[in-house]
Amino acid sequence: MRVTYLGPAVVGIDHPAVAEMDRRKFTPSCFLVEISEEAHPGGPLMEGDVLVVDEARSLVSTPVL
Repeated sequence: MRVTYLGPAVVGIDHPAVAEMDRRKFTPSCFLVEISEEAHPGGPLMEGDVLVVDEARSLVSTPVL
């Protein structure tokens, strides 16, 4: 899946998808990515969605939303 890196989740990111998100609950190991058009998303994900990625968690964990 191709995504665009937006930056650390704990810093003020100017993106409408995270405007009202309480970023105080995220650790410094969390960052935000936006799903790009080249990702060919399907299912519940679509272009422009922003995902929170936690580098400290394993790949088997559930999404943080």
